[in-house]
Amino acid sequence: MATLYIASSEEYAGKTLASLVLGTRWQRRGRRVAYLKPIGVLPVTVGEQVTDEDAQFVARHLNLDTPPSHLCPVVLNTDMCRLDPTEAQQKVKQAFAAVSEGADVTVVAGSGSVLTRGSVFDMAGPRMADMLDASVFLVGRCESFLDADRVIAAHRALGDRLIGVILNMVPPRSQDRIWDTVVPCLEQAGMAVLGVMPMDPILHSVSVKELVEATGAQLLCGTETADALVENFVVGAMSVDRALHYFRRTPRKCVITGGDRSDIQLAALETPTRCLILTGDLRPSHTVIARAEDLGVPVLLVRDDTLTTVSTIDELLGKLRVREPRKIEHAIEQFEAHLELAKLDEALGLV
Repeated sequence: MATLYIASSEEYAGKTLASLVLGTRWQRRGRRVAYLKPIGVLPVTVGEQVTDEDAQFVARHLNLDTPPSHLCPVVLNTDMCRLDPTEAQQKVKQAFAAVSEGADVTVVAGSGSVLTRGSVFDMAGPRMADMLDASVFLVGRCESFLDADRVIAAHRALGDRLIGVILNMVPPRSQDRIWDTVVPCLEQAGMAVLGVMPMDPILHSVSVKELVEATGAQLLCGTETADALVENFVVGAMSVDRALHYFRRTPRKCVITGGDRSDIQLAALETPTRCLILTGDLRPSHTVIARAEDLGVPVLLVRDDTLTTVSTIDELLGKLRVREPRKIEHAIEQFEAHLELAKLDEALGLV
């Protein structure tokens, strides 16, 4: 059996997405895949057991019938500091033994930074990989040459267990520079770089439903199109003429503006707009609602002011999690197109 620990050099680098993509890919190739996330930070109760929200989603997508207590044996909260490290390690070992039985490959999802998360239990990434005798696949966010520092630091801690690195969320304008500077630097340090994943507008989009959940909004209309994906955000806090200039140039957008700005709202509805977020708990006019209903554009009403709402959405985008099936399928296509996954299969003995 092969064991792959998916780690990252920083938070929100794409570990959950990599787990989904690789697990699905191997299942479609006839492999028996097991999955667990040893340490979770997003507690959710399933039945009477607490597990991790991301872990639960991945297991559901992979059609795995894994008990929540095995899926994520240690979920971090303020009480966890009282848990003895030896006991925590034993929980992880027992869960791993249970889920991996009979599997061809077990995907172990890391949490946070590979160098720090889990240190309170002596289970940071390098220790976790040793404990589970796992090979490591490292996902690193990369925007400039300076990001090589984190990847190299992780490599030095992981040693020979690191079998592959991908550089993720690379801005299109930086892609050639990353290939010319960062990739040779990492390869010179002894790492196998399996590819560079450009930042993708679909993968970094957010659904209207997620915006409703994150902002605590009331959905005034457009329920039937709440699955629509938003790729861009525009704050409507200017004159109508100036707003139209930006609205026309920005497709697949969400416009955030005060609930009393009917002029901005109607202008946005005359351009390609996926949803409106109206702030300040100020209900829009009947004219705006009627026009939005005609066009099938969801209108969200939030209590917060515009600045607070923008901050909430920025936080959501910073830790965006993939949930929609179409985004997962698109991610699989992108992984196959940009990464040398055959080399990963070979390193794990899955050829």
